[in-house]
Amino acid sequence: MSSRPDSPWHYAMAFYALVRAHGKLHKLIRFVGRTDSSQKSESDNEAIVETLDDIESELDSVRQSIDEQPDGANSHP
Repeated sequence: MSSRPDSPWHYAMAFYALVRAHGKLHKLIRFVGRTDSSQKSESDNEAIVETLDDIESELDSVRQSIDEQPDGANSHP
């Protein structure tokens, strides 16, 4: 596997991180939708914060991948 930022593996791993973040976001949405507002607990809050942290970590991975692009590769016309 090439570690070069312009390799196909680099793009595939960035896409995979986005897919993982997307899946975690949908899981969080379903959890919040099922949770009755009158029955919110501290453990629910902790689970939500933990999931948001996981999503942020996945997105940071993608941001890092984008930042590693060779000069000019991530500039838009």
